[in-house]
Amino acid sequence: MNILISGFSGKMGQVIYNCAKKDKDLTVTEGFVLPSEVEACQAANKEVFVFGDINQSKNCDVVIDFSHQSNVATVLNFCVANKKPLVLATTGLTQEDENKVLEASKVIPIFKSSNMSEGVFVLLNLIKSATKMLNGWDIEIIEKHHSAKKDSPSGTGLMMANQVTEIKKEAELVFGRNPSSGKRQPQEVGIHAVRGGGIVGEHEIDFISETETIKITHEAFSKSVFADGALKAAKFIANKEANLYTMKNLFE
Repeated sequence: MNILISGFSGKMGQVIYNCAKKDKDLTVTEGFVLPSEVEACQAANKEVFVFGDINQSKNCDVVIDFSHQSNVATVLNFCVANKKPLVLATTGLTQEDENKVLEASKVIPIFKSSNMSEGVFVLLNLIKSATKMLNGWDIEIIEKHHSAKKDSPSGTGLMMANQVTEIKKEAELVFGRNPSSGKRQPQEVGIHAVRGGGIVGEHEIDFISETETIKITHEAFSKSVFADGALKAAKFIANKEANLYTMKNLFE
């Protein structure tokens, strides 16, 4: 199966490329990058056709997008026009982007997740179960990433919060706190973002009562965990019908 990586020059793009080399059933044939990056990226990756205009694509079966929110509409338009399955892992999408994804999924199969880790999928299920059982407990979410990450909170942090709000309908998300925040209210669910160094990804949710605390955490040691998940997703949707697929479809 031939893969086009959108965001090929980025850290995740290169991790996916190297992970795909270990799979005899997969070949990264094309890479979509910024026009200013084409020459240097092509020189460093001679076996991949690198371009700055996705419409130059000639030989792909599935598109994997690990790029930037501003790129999503372009990738969606290409995939819909050419009937290409899409694995969408880019975070920081706007509501307009989300609407476009939903419309595109009526034409092509789209696998969408802000985190491609199997461990995070389990984490999300644990959060839902704990929220059901620990009624009345305070809930706080802390996510940590490398200093170069642009979106905040992370897509995974928002996924964690969504698991809570599905059960706790009255919950109000609070993004960080400052001197004017005042006293914590019972319905609040705090989301706190930490950025520094080379942290791959750490996510924690705390359930806190007057007498005890339960912490559920996930830590990624390598970006390869996300790359492996994206490649599994690419295989999964390669021949699927048009629809919007998630980690639940892949692991259940």
